[in-house]
Amino acid sequence: MAIEYQKGNSYLHRLDARTKILMFAIASVVVVVIIDPVIMGILFLLLYWMGTKTVDRQYLNKNLRVLVVIFLTFSMFQILFFTPSNSHFLFYLVPGKQWVPVTVEGIIRGVAVFFRFFSVVLSVHLMLYSTPPVNLVLGITRRTETRDLLKEAGAIVMIGILFTVIAFLSWPDEIQNIPLGLELKVLVVSLAALGLAFVFQRVAARGLPPEMGVALTLGFATVGILSQQTQKITDAQKARGYDVQPKNIIQRVRVLTALLIPIFLATLERSQDISIAIMARGFDYNIAARTYRRQLTFTADDYIFLLFMVALLIAGMALNYLGIGNITEQLVLAWMGN
Repeated sequence: MAIEYQKGNSYLHRLDARTKILMFAIASVVVVVIIDPVIMGILFLLLYWMGTKTVDRQYLNKNLRVLVVIFLTFSMFQILFFTPSNSHFLFYLVPGKQWVPVTVEGIIRGVAVFFRFFSVVLSVHLMLYSTPPVNLVLGITRRTETRDLLKEAGAIVMIGILFTVIAFLSWPDEIQNIPLGLELKVLVVSLAALGLAFVFQRVAARGLPPEMGVALTLGFATVGILSQQTQKITDAQKARGYDVQPKNIIQRVRVLTALLIPIFLATLERSQDISIAIMARGFDYNIAARTYRRQLTFTADDYIFLLFMVALLIAGMALNYLGIGNITEQLVLAWMGN
């Protein structure tokens, strides 16, 4: 089923489109930083709870259910092939040949991988469910001509502080080996983080060209239309007596051809109509001077939500820095040792 925008007035619906884009970006980093399966499970449940408050639970489950088998397969690969040195052996899947050893570490990492993939996909779903495609595209293309230097400077300083904290939590040994005093080390790392923050802010402030924004908007809008068109063509072929799911592979290829050709032709016809409509409205005339009717503004809820996401990211890095990033594995191994 296509992932389409669902109208509503939930907390996520009220957030700015750029906030939800950053939510997806930060969540993608957080799930890589956090390796503990219990913490990953809690993060997934939190995202799922937000999803139930955003769209209908049955609709959400229907779109996620098809992914369970895929992510379970990824988890099984992790369980079967993650065998680090000094790992705690449990059993062999093929006892007679002693093939495919299963370890405690492999099972724990497999569970974490399952929740990791699900959390990333769920964050994408929440972003698309709660954000109109137009706002989503404007969030990465809309930029005002006037510049507020004070706000830009504040953003650079905040991003620089965040990069500094991340650097000290992620590369403490490398920073420790810098042949400078403690104060100079902090100064050098802070200046490098501010420089990187300046480049990051300037690149992010430019946004995508309007032409690419229109292409993305059409892409988001076409997903649902294409899904409906595919269902109509499939129903039409069924009405003509086609078995759309034959067991014979050759027959299945023939049926697939009978489905794909009409879908392909309908897509081409729709694309041509859209291109004519765009050109008739003078889209290609003086794009640099284009103005926008919709205005995207941050509210207090956006800042609070982003602060929570950043705090979650720093907390995950802090756990790894303190050596308790996978506390569940440590507790299980300690219990087995007793």
